Amino acid sequence: MATTNPLADTNTSIQPVSSKAFCIAGINTDVFGFDELSPASKSISCLWLLHPRLQTKEIMASVAASCINDWNQRPSSDRTVGLIAVAFDQRNHGGRKVHDLANQAWREGNATHAQDMFSIYHGTALDTSLLIDHLGSYIFHGPEDPSITQHIVMGISLGGHSAWQVLFNEPRVTAGIVIIGCPDYINLMTDRARLSKLPDYTSTTPPGSTFLGSSSFPRTLLTTLQKSDPRSIIFPSPLPIPSNPPSPSQQAHLGPILTQHLAHKSILVCSGGVDKLVPYKCSQPFLDFLKGATDRERGWWREGGCKLDDRVYEGVGHVFSEGMRRDTVEFVRGVLEGGAGVQGKEGGSRL
Repeated sequence: MATTNPLADTNTSIQPVSSKAFCIAGINTDVFGFDELSPASKSISCLWLLHPRLQTKEIMASVAASCINDWNQRPSSDRTVGLIAVAFDQRNHGGRKVHDLANQAWREGNATHAQDMFSIYHGTALDTSLLIDHLGSYIFHGPEDPSITQHIVMGISLGGHSAWQVLFNEPRVTAGIVIIGCPDYINLMTDRARLSKLPDYTSTTPPGSTFLGSSSFPRTLLTTLQKSDPRSIIFPSPLPIPSNPPSPSQQAHLGPILTQHLAHKSILVCSGGVDKLVPYKCSQPFLDFLKGATDRERGWWREGGCKLDDRVYEGVGHVFSEGMRRDTVEFVRGVLEGGAGVQGKEGGSRL
């Protein structure tokens, strides 16, 4: 499955921003917007940019420039909060590539596609936490330098899958944008096995009844998902997600888990309405559950303060569309202004 580049149609007229290269914890890391920081900056917000499958960190430069240029339109003296962005190669990508087949799908002959893809973007989520630990000591090490006080994650496609994990498992990241990514690996890969006509899916009656637990999706992978995959953290069983609303006893069980992972976080989810690679239907059951929990008027877990904006872009496939770019910039601006980035009433919308 040679993924087309979701950023292939990026607007080339976007004014670039400065980029500085650092090797941090053995990871080549690009920091965008450092030279443009205002002397008035008293604190720094950092936007972590996670790139798509088969791409590299350099492709996220236009996303960094869009957000940083928008924020820096303010007079320098008014920018007491500075914005930088950081990109690095996902594991087994770019300068970190060690095995090409591991980036390919079942249709390209990769029998361990499910294990490879999950472990790669799980590793990227862990790398994000590692870099959060160490970034400040490399770029703000003077006694009068500002501190990084806020972290936002933004990921596209494979990076979107990873961004979901960062949001769920890294408490220092308080807001995030997921572009054409999925929080439910079981749903995503079961659907992909069906479309790929994978023997471990098609050879049973009914089809797919033993796919989970087969050599294409081993039981040990199911166990691993429960530690970091958002859906499997909340619902460890591979059975379909229960319909909303949960029973009072289920709410009593699920509420503390949501509090641990998502309390007071803001999330923008952008999905293509005709995306065939990461179909919205694979994310929808989990997103419907989250929206039912977090709705600020009727949500059964509204006291958690999580804000979720779920947007589906009609006629858009597996791409980072201009509409998604505009909404990403607006979200980041809102987070930096203290408005949590989600405009209006939380919930879902079709654009």
